[in-house]
Amino acid sequence: MTEKFKKISDTFFTVLGIVVAGGGILFVVFIENPVRYFFYALFLVIVTNFKSFRNFRNDFKKVVSNSLIATGVVYLALITVLSLSPFLKILEFKWSHPDWKPVNAQMIQPFTSWDNGYKRKGNSYVTVDYEYQFNGTTYKNSEPEALYRYYPFWNGKKSKELVNEFSKSVSEKIQKKDYLILTHPHHPEKSKLFLSADLFYFQGSLFYEAVTGLVGFILIFLGIIGAIFLWSLKKKHK
Repeated sequence: MTEKFKKISDTFFTVLGIVVAGGGILFVVFIENPVRYFFYALFLVIVTNFKSFRNFRNDFKKVVSNSLIATGVVYLALITVLSLSPFLKILEFKWSHPDWKPVNAQMIQPFTSWDNGYKRKGNSYVTVDYEYQFNGTTYKNSEPEALYRYYPFWNGKKSKELVNEFSKSVSEKIQKKDYLILTHPHHPEKSKLFLSADLFYFQGSLFYEAVTGLVGFILIFLGIIGAIFLWSLKKKHK
């Protein structure tokens, strides 16, 4: 009875793990990021590991497993690099959308907000409404969450103050015209706005939050170790 229950339990948690992992992958690949990023990674893995596919029939599981792991690693590396560099993200979009043309904004209005997130301090982000002309016709569009700014958990400023600072930096970018609007020439109602053309924007990436979170964890761990060490020293002196 115990062995049977253990088998059922193991099967249940295995299936649950696959469902959760699959859901996470589907969210990252198909919702959080453009699907083409995944195909870039898959194509790169196939090209660089073409010889290994010769053993596809002989060792199907190993080849598929290694390919999936490699694709996942390359994909994570790719989305991390693109999230750190708005400039590279613009280049990728231009390369994947060669027909899209740059247009000038007739009106551009940013709306900065605060996101509390889940079990974290939060971040600022901006949604941008804008108007542009193409072939004499005016079009309106909006770019949701056009730019983010993340903060470390040790930042002592209030959210309102952080949003105001972020709002000022966004206004400066708009004044300097440090943005780009591209539109589809055959469907000019479709457009894409890039609010930053910086080569490197660390604080606007989730990688920044991951790094600061890791730093915080290390500091807390070192603090605990230090407290235990001091406590043991005091105990010895007594």
